Amino acid sequence: MVNEEKVILMTKASLCETKEAKKKLKIAGYFRHDYISLQLLYGWFFATLSFVLCGALWAFCNMEYLLDNIHKMDLREFVIVWVLLYVCAIAVYSCILYAVCSLRYRAARKSAASFSRLLQGIQEVYEQEEKNPASGNLTEET
Repeated sequence: MVNEEKVILMTKASLCETKEAKKKLKIAGYFRHDYISLQLLYGWFFATLSFVLCGALWAFCNMEYLLDNIHKMDLREFVIVWVLLYVCAIAVYSCILYAVCSLRYRAARKSAASFSRLLQGIQEVYEQEEKNPASGNLTEET
């Protein structure tokens, strides 16, 4: 006889081996502060890189205007405007990223907790089979 409860639990456990579930288990392995800090650091790096690339693209698109008016421009004001744009962009992006990472971490912890309960149930079934070998997995010999 096959233990139906054990089969059901093992099937549910195998469903947790999807790519999404593995990603959630990896996230749940971090402390909340560590995970969010790491994601904010990655976000800051890539947002800075994106800002620099967008600024370079803007400069290349407006190269004629910049070269014609470079001597008339107040460079201090120009730099201050770009620094303020950078700070505002990073602040907005970091706030959004913090919220997203917090939600992602909360969902991952919830998923990991349910997976842990599932593994605990499987362990209890195995312990029950060890205590009562007659009620466990029996096969017929032919």
